[in-house]
Amino acid sequence: MPKPATQSVLIIDDDPALRRSIVAYLQDSGYQVHEADGGHEGLQLFAKIKPDLVLTDLMMPELDGLGVVTAIRQTSPDTPVVIISGNGSVSYAIETVRQGAWDYITKPIHDFTALEQVIDKVNERVTEINAQRNREAELERSVTDSALKLQQLRSCDPLTGLPMRQQLRELFDAFVRRGDLPHDLFVILLDLDNLKSINKTFGHEYGDLLLVDTAHRLRQHESATVTVGRLGADQFVILLTGCSEVHGCIQELRQVLARPFRLLDEELFITACLGIAAFPHDGESLDSLLQHANAALSQAKLLGSDKYAFYSSGLSERLRERMSRETSLHRALERNEFFLDYQPKVTAGSWRICGVEALLRWKPHHQQAVVQPNDFIPILEESGLIIEVGRWVLETACRQLMAWQQPNDAPLQLSVNISAVQFHAGDLPELVESVIVATGIEPERLCLELTESVVMQDSELAMATLQRLRQLGVMLSIDDFGTGFASLNYLQRMQLNELKIDRSFVKHLPNDKNAMAIINSVLSLAESLSLTVVAEGVETSEQASFLADLGCHQLQGFYFSRPLTPHGIQELILPLP
Repeated sequence: MPKPATQSVLIIDDDPALRRSIVAYLQDSGYQVHEADGGHEGLQLFAKIKPDLVLTDLMMPELDGLGVVTAIRQTSPDTPVVIISGNGSVSYAIETVRQGAWDYITKPIHDFTALEQVIDKVNERVTEINAQRNREAELERSVTDSALKLQQLRSCDPLTGLPMRQQLRELFDAFVRRGDLPHDLFVILLDLDNLKSINKTFGHEYGDLLLVDTAHRLRQHESATVTVGRLGADQFVILLTGCSEVHGCIQELRQVLARPFRLLDEELFITACLGIAAFPHDGESLDSLLQHANAALSQAKLLGSDKYAFYSSGLSERLRERMSRETSLHRALERNEFFLDYQPKVTAGSWRICGVEALLRWKPHHQQAVVQPNDFIPILEESGLIIEVGRWVLETACRQLMAWQQPNDAPLQLSVNISAVQFHAGDLPELVESVIVATGIEPERLCLELTESVVMQDSELAMATLQRLRQLGVMLSIDDFGTGFASLNYLQRMQLNELKIDRSFVKHLPNDKNAMAIINSVLSLAESLSLTVVAEGVETSEQASFLADLGCHQLQGFYFSRPLTPHGIQELILPLP
């Protein structure tokens, strides 16, 4: 019999002849064998030597085999016990197996092959049990490792390696428990302005590289009092625990992003908005401070890119109002809450109406007053609703132009503002063409007003869009001209028809020499490019006469008319007798 995994065997039997025979057989097979002539002695020896296998007689005085099985099972349930049963006691032996014995052998043992077979079965079972326990242990280790990895993933950002909310919360609590902060504790939420556009333009690989590079730059400024973390998406968290001058710290953070990012084969410039909340004034837990920093961040974004804002007590209420307003805007179109007013443009000198500009208005059904454009148009643009609303404006204005009764010799031109979101949506030429077809408007009577900043972004794509629009025959105008950075070469490529001088240059005329110089420059530029010049924001007769004398072609402003209803425009076109 080959030497099995079981090495040490205890024999308990009050029959010395049988016991010696079994001992001799097992020793010849390589086992270490111990023997006892009764149950009590066997249990004492078992406690001392801890054998791998116990062979015990069933019928013994004082303590029988069942008592041995019960006692061993209580102290060492994994030790295999095999019963040796005499003739006539097989049923009792089976009952002992039910009580915990592993197997049984019947007496007399004429051939020790039976003993060998039982021990082999026991060894196989021990091997299976050990293998199962190894698998369970390995599974437990795997589960433990997975739990640790999951905990690590939850506490650290897998992309940047920065701590996330849970770990930041623990760090914050540790700072607060110390109670010896040398200065105020600030929580700064940093949100990258243009990550989404980078992902859209170049792919998420570039976006991930940008996040990793940003994390690396921020980490270079970490110290005992500056901790950097990430909340996810394009947001980072900075805990300042030793900043005596928070504005200086903010400027340092902004300078971190000022250097161009070199990603693969592209050089990109990135800006970020910041929202700041202070402990304990704005909150006593990290979660409350992050909530208030996020409110400040939203306020900063309303100001534009590369801005920052501090949380204030009334900020949350204003943001709730804004969210309520955005919710209402989602239903405004279907509720017919939008309408258009039209502001006339006049020909300089003759003061005759030559065109109108369509202006979007909103009157929610649950309130009496009209909402100011500055209070809802930015929300339309940020939420993307301007795409659908802009389509409605364009079609409604064109249909209205066709509905007005106009003298045949003085057709009006219609100006419609196009937002940056509409322009970069990708389908503006198709939209304009479909509106022209649907309304029957002559293309040259439609003028699309764009800002310098809109067409300066993605210049090649902008040029392609402008060219497609010009091919449709519509007019193109740059609104608020003079506030952007369009160069002469760029204006030549754009093939424009009109420049509108921003009202900020008109309001101080005729006494502001700087404004006069700028307007003269615009007029000279327009003449070289054969462009029509419109001055907006004209509010006095002095301004009107001065601009006409300078050579402006068209004027627009409250001096001539405030925005009117369609009926009001009709009265201007065909005055009542």
